[in-house]
Amino acid sequence: MVLLAISASLASPALLSCARPGRSSAEPPPLSRRALLPLPLLPLLLLPAAAPAADTFEYVENGEAKQLTEIQARDALTKKVEAATAAGKGLDLERRGQFNEKALFSEDFYFKYGLRPSASEALASPYVPPQGELPFSPVQRRYNGYTKYASRITTGIEAYSGALREAVAGGRWAEVATLLDKGSKGKGSNEKGEGSGQPPSELRSMCRALGLFGNTALQSENDSGTTAANLLARHLVNELYFSMDDLASAAQGGDKAAAKEAWSRGRDYLNSYLRIVNYPIISRVGDKFSVVEGSL
Repeated sequence: MVLLAISASLASPALLSCARPGRSSAEPPPLSRRALLPLPLLPLLLLPAAAPAADTFEYVENGEAKQLTEIQARDALTKKVEAATAAGKGLDLERRGQFNEKALFSEDFYFKYGLRPSASEALASPYVPPQGELPFSPVQRRYNGYTKYASRITTGIEAYSGALREAVAGGRWAEVATLLDKGSKGKGSNEKGEGSGQPPSELRSMCRALGLFGNTALQSENDSGTTAANLLARHLVNELYFSMDDLASAAQGGDKAAAKEAWSRGRDYLNSYLRIVNYPIISRVGDKFSVVEGSL
């Protein structure tokens, strides 16, 4: 496409006309416009039209890795995104925003690939065991993260499987709203210098702790960017958080069926996350997290 556009512009009469006012016919013709192009463009003009791309990309389809050129990989990914969108698992501008800015963790699997795998699909992806290996993270790094965030995560798991499930089952909507309170930022301070903000509930706080723990368990400080496994884990956390939003909305409207569905969906996303991060939690790091049991 680029070469054709350049060739077409060079062939236009305006560019091919070399005559200038006052130039005699005896003077040698001026340099060709092609010679005046910036040097970086010259190699492009000299390449044959069918030259193969220098870089290839690994593309996984149905568990099989293929080496594709950049154009082929983009076409394949575009088709996958379009299919996912049609199935309700692709682009979600209303909920996530144009740049995923509405998500709790904006840089996740959806942000990079435009896909929203379900809880079960995330576990079957090639980026997590047993299909693939998790990125290396030093034991000390995992231990430090576990020590810092395990308490908030465990407290949130217990609240999700206990108090929240019971409140939904009993239709106690005011209690559900309290359990899912997002909190508010502080505005000013009192006489003691304390902020006036309201902290988030234990369940909302757990979601942020989940994402932060993934940073220590699913990648190391030597990684040049966020690993695919960590992007996938963040996606699960974001979907859990959105499920809590749906549950809060259902509770506000007194819709018990929608509330049960949102709780169950959130449970599945939470459990998929826990199963992934439990792999790197060895005895030297701490005890593995318990998944949420029970149903509605």
